[in-house]
Amino acid sequence: MANENHLEILRQGVTIWNAWRKSNPDERPDLSRADLSGQNLTEINLSNANLQSTNLLRTFLTVADLEGADLEGANLVKTNFTGAHLDNANLRGCIMHHADLGFATLNGADLSNSDGSDAHLLESILFGANLRGASFQRAKFREAILTGADLSGADLTHADLVGASLEGALTEGASLPPLFDQDGAPPSE
Repeated sequence: MANENHLEILRQGVTIWNAWRKSNPDERPDLSRADLSGQNLTEINLSNANLQSTNLLRTFLTVADLEGADLEGANLVKTNFTGAHLDNANLRGCIMHHADLGFATLNGADLSNSDGSDAHLLESILFGANLRGASFQRAKFREAILTGADLSGADLTHADLVGASLEGALTEGASLPPLFDQDGAPPSE
């Protein structure tokens, strides 16, 4: 359950929140299970925050710092993460239909068993990310970097991987679009 003091600080706005984070670098924010849907949290510092099962439906988290945040089981439907930093974040089991993760960094992030159907990951960086068992049907990974990512058992049916880098990605049992083979390589010329 969310810490009421943390929610009260957040209600005062992103500027107050970020100043509080700067003054309290060792305190781990707990916003778990909170309803933050529809809010504009652009450029907020939620690094290492507990956001488990939080409702972030249609929330703006553009250029937000979510490095190391725990978003397991969160509702991320139509959430805007454009340019956000989600390195080493826990996104296991998230529902992220139509989420916009364009230009976001998700290096080492855990998206296993998440449902990102129709999500946009244009030019996102997912170096070493875990997408094991995730569903990203019809997702747009155009020009994304998935180097070293674990896509084992992931469903990328009808995903747009044009220009995406899957070098060294684990793809065993993944459902990839016809453009790619089971090694994650584009067809040879």
